Amino acid sequence: MSNVVKKTETNLSTKRSVTAAEIRRMCPQQRARYQAYEEPPKEVKKIMSVTNQRLCARKADARRQEITEKEDLEKKQRDTLMGQLKAAEARNRIRLMRLRYQTTRAQEINLMIACQPTALKAVRLEILLPTKVVKLSSHDSLDRLERSRIEEILEDEKGLTINRG
Repeated sequence: MSNVVKKTETNLSTKRSVTAAEIRRMCPQQRARYQAYEEPPKEVKKIMSVTNQRLCARKADARRQEITEKEDLEKKQRDTLMGQLKAAEARNRIRLMRLRYQTTRAQEINLMIACQPTALKAVRLEILLPTKVVKLSSHDSLDRLERSRIEEILEDEKGLTINRG
């Protein structure tokens, strides 16, 4: 067997082609070394090229999918942000409309109160139509002095307490 090994080593060093019979006689390590540098057969080359194409296609699909996922995530974040901004704008518009309505209403009520012919009618209208809509509270907002003053105005039927000309 040592003759075969020496003979194949000399064959490998001279780089001449080795026959199939000589390859079969080599030990597995030598055969593997020799076949590692040998040109693969056409069938193997064809299978390798198909495999490489499939791998390249998979890598490209993975890249495309990764890019698509990133774009979807960015789009979702952008949509969420746009929704929050639109909601904030809508809340602001509603708040401004409410304020505009309240100020217009208060101005009209004040004008109606100012146009009353007597102070008694003005006070009654002011009590019936408050300029600001306030939440009802259980405690009395008037102190004793204010309450007595209002009662005095309401009881004055001749308008002697307050002259409104």
